[in-house]
Amino acid sequence: MFKDFDISSFKKMKPPGDNTFDTMQEIKSLAKIKIDKSFVKKFDDQEAAFKQTAEREGIKDYDNSIAGKLIEKSAPIIMKLKKHFNRPRPKVLAKKMNIKMKDIEMASMKTPSYPSGHSTQGMLIGLTLSAKYPKSRKAFMKTANNISDSRNVAHAHY
Repeated sequence: MFKDFDISSFKKMKPPGDNTFDTMQEIKSLAKIKIDKSFVKKFDDQEAAFKQTAEREGIKDYDNSIAGKLIEKSAPIIMKLKKHFNRPRPKVLAKKMNIKMKDIEMASMKTPSYPSGHSTQGMLIGLTLSAKYPKSRKAFMKTANNISDSRNVAHAHY
């Protein structure tokens, strides 16, 4: 599916440096976001979140394996970029900057922070399902955005 996917242009999309004013501002803004464990938990499992959306939309022929396959096939590309940038999680830099910030520790937070795999995959799935079920585009994209937002609510990403 992504066999010959070229990531060279994405490698040029560098996040702010770890010890920059921009990163400090991002962390301060992030620390102000109220943690909502139920919201984070609901959208951490992307396959379940999209399945629930399809059920709410009354889609009878929904194939949940689409989401699973997209997650599986995109993961190696995302990991290459995470390893390339090796950006620490916000809580690591917050501690170094003496900024108090809690987070929700999740199993999915064992890799570098950038790029956000959940945000990337959520959008990929949302766009794919929107193309397959155009009448439900708004609902699928809302789920994709909620997945992305949940990473900030967990204080897992900048």
